[in-house]
Amino acid sequence: QGHKEMSISRDLITGDSDQLLPMFVSEGRKFDLILTDPPYNLNKDFGNASDSLPMTEFLEVSRTRIQSCSDLLASDGSILWFGIHHYIGFLQAIMYETGLHYRRMNIWRYNNGFSRSKRLPRGEYEPFLWFSKSDKRWTYNTDDVRIPYKSEERLKNPVWYRNSRGERVKWTPDPRGAMRGDIWEFPTLAGKRFADERTEHPTQKPEALFVELLKAYCPKDPDGRYVGTVLDPFLGSGTTAVACEILNSEGHEISWVGIELEERWVQIAQERIDRIVQDQRLL
Repeated sequence: QGHKEMSISRDLITGDSDQLLPMFVSEGRKFDLILTDPPYNLNKDFGNASDSLPMTEFLEVSRTRIQSCSDLLASDGSILWFGIHHYIGFLQAIMYETGLHYRRMNIWRYNNGFSRSKRLPRGEYEPFLWFSKSDKRWTYNTDDVRIPYKSEERLKNPVWYRNSRGERVKWTPDPRGAMRGDIWEFPTLAGKRFADERTEHPTQKPEALFVELLKAYCPKDPDGRYVGTVLDPFLGSGTTAVACEILNSEGHEISWVGIELEERWVQIAQERIDRIVQDQRLL
């Protein structure tokens, strides 16, 4: 336990990431994973005007933020950036322009979405981009985030196919499950089921989703523990930090830095983090 406390750093910062990120760059700081859910510019009320910018300003601000994040990534680090279908294409182009390397457009899909209008399809997803610093090296822990096969029948018989050399090869299902695709299915925090997890934050993401993302994209030490340092420049109600602490309570050693502008959300984030850390200390 003592080793664990010394190995993990936790830094919850009340401040403006647009000011702090360039400071981090000048200090030479590096992060293995930047996992963030910044304002989508959809006029949500976060307690400030950060989600209500003119289009040109939103794109310019996003460009500056993404450039800073690119500069902060470790040589084999990755960025996961949540967005909305309205603007995700602009953000993807900006990431290309900063020299980051495209890995995948992922989809967070939820089955409990709804629509306020019958003139539009019901909303069921939010995209998030995955870009890496290097075009050669990055972290993706395939076996840590496998999912159940859709049919048990697939587990009963091998499948034969021909490889690139024309050889007949037998494929057998992995007993740990199927490889996860780029659609991540987790419900939103709606209804009584998530009453204990849900806060007043208007765009809070599920803890289960972020735990799974950390398992996929965090580096691991030789003993198989998740390690490294995670940054969330738009921490909101604290879900990225909470997910780190959930894994740390299981014996992993993820350090994290979270930045949030509004004191109201910082207080909520701190309460959520403290609950997990305190529960672990009582064990």
